[in-house]
Amino acid sequence: MSTPELVLVGGTVVTVDAAGSTAQAVAVTDGKISAVGTNEEIRALAGPDTDVLDLDGKTVTPGFIDPHSHVTAGAPYIKHAALHTPPVGDTRTVDDIMRKLREAKERNNTQPGEWILGWGYYPDEMDDGGGITAEIIDSEFSEYRVALVHISNHGGVANGLVLKDLGYDDTTEDPDGGTIIRIPGTQKPTGEVWEQAFFPLMFSLPPFGEAELRAMMDEYARWGYVAAQDGAADWKAVKAVRESAEANPLPIDVKTLVFFPDLQTAIDDGIIGTEVSGHTVQGTKLILDGSPQGRTANVSEEYLTGGPSGETHWHGIAVVDQEETNKVVELAYRNSVQVYAHCNGDAAITQLLEAHRAAKAAGATPPGRTIPIHSQVMKQEQLDEYVAEGFEPSMFTIHTWLFGDTHVKNFGEKRAFGISPMRSAIDKGLHPTNHSDFPVTPLNPLQLIWTAVERRSTGGVVIGADERVTPLEALRALTINAAYEYHEEDSRGSIEVGKRADFAVLDANPLTVETAAIQSISVLRTIKDGTTIYTA
Repeated sequence: MSTPELVLVGGTVVTVDAAGSTAQAVAVTDGKISAVGTNEEIRALAGPDTDVLDLDGKTVTPGFIDPHSHVTAGAPYIKHAALHTPPVGDTRTVDDIMRKLREAKERNNTQPGEWILGWGYYPDEMDDGGGITAEIIDSEFSEYRVALVHISNHGGVANGLVLKDLGYDDTTEDPDGGTIIRIPGTQKPTGEVWEQAFFPLMFSLPPFGEAELRAMMDEYARWGYVAAQDGAADWKAVKAVRESAEANPLPIDVKTLVFFPDLQTAIDDGIIGTEVSGHTVQGTKLILDGSPQGRTANVSEEYLTGGPSGETHWHGIAVVDQEETNKVVELAYRNSVQVYAHCNGDAAITQLLEAHRAAKAAGATPPGRTIPIHSQVMKQEQLDEYVAEGFEPSMFTIHTWLFGDTHVKNFGEKRAFGISPMRSAIDKGLHPTNHSDFPVTPLNPLQLIWTAVERRSTGGVVIGADERVTPLEALRALTINAAYEYHEEDSRGSIEVGKRADFAVLDANPLTVETAAIQSISVLRTIKDGTTIYTA
């Protein structure tokens, strides 16, 4: 064996291998893991030019692999106004929103006609109900383009200038699969839009530049991630990330999912499945419904709280119909494209399963590991269908913390306590992952691990004790299971000889600390392919 260029010694190495073993040290040669063992064994391999990193009792895990988030959607927000409510942020009132928009305008020296964005807007948890409208925003920002993006990333509030750009007025009908909220007793838009009425706004937001894109990837590295998903990129965003990678290798690997309206373009271009300097076009992204906290997830049993506009007997929104879903899935399968589908509600999951079976019946062969993203308000028997059809769920347990109390109001305890049923999925032999859906929730992977283990809401309610998992299982969801999602389990995701030398160095061991302390663990260093890409 060649002399390693790097050894990490003097710590606890959580390998996440099949046996769940731990070690003291690890060696890296040519960017690959060349040995795992005791301090004495690994030190003996070091040569005079080997970089010896003394862990001083710290913990090493595999580098985190993000199973679902939005790199390019998050990038434009970095310099704008974060509107998160406690415990993530401090936005409590509409006055707070207006102040933060004002601060963003001044910070960015925004000129009339330019954009001011707010993101993480969550009125349900605001002290005054968060009832902001285009009229309120325009009382101070009528000359600017202003949009507040709901924390679900499936809706938002636009001011008058943006509504005019979108062509939304009192004569505009709601698009299929979308809702334009109106001032009561009139047809005049309030500024609030959802799903298919929101997506034109989402894709008209100001573009990210190279600086914002690289800053976004550095943010992932800061949290120990070595790979991240760009979970619904339009063709312009796909090309922008590819061009950035071609100009200079990316600091982390970016796995792009082409937004389904651009799937045929990507197939014709031949870009799907190709990799350039850290950028891979992994598959395609379907959006079938909305969010449970926004009351737009498509569920078979109606919401207890009605719809976002006061609708009764409300079941949410199907963003696209069954026929369109069938067409996209068959097109993807016929071209060996992995399908990722946003499915928050059980009706959306049924829609994906039906499309999958229809594609097979038509003679299209699935490329394997179709991913229903979120898998939240679902039925237990749907997990059996996942097993039968080769699906692997990407789950979202941070909802139990940030939105768990809202889910209980919307669905009642029985349904709310079963969201993101990770314990059941593991027990059925599935490989569930766990994601942040950034910028919907924070990137912090230790918070994700903690929420999967404790499932405790901000109100202190345990949202489904029967679906809790162990810290090791929660760690696997962000490492080896995430690698499995991407068909990369043989090359990364665990600390084993021959795999890529991807590590996160933590200040404590998430497997041994008190579970409540897991979310407070810090990332001290991120190593990708044997090279440090972040140090605290």
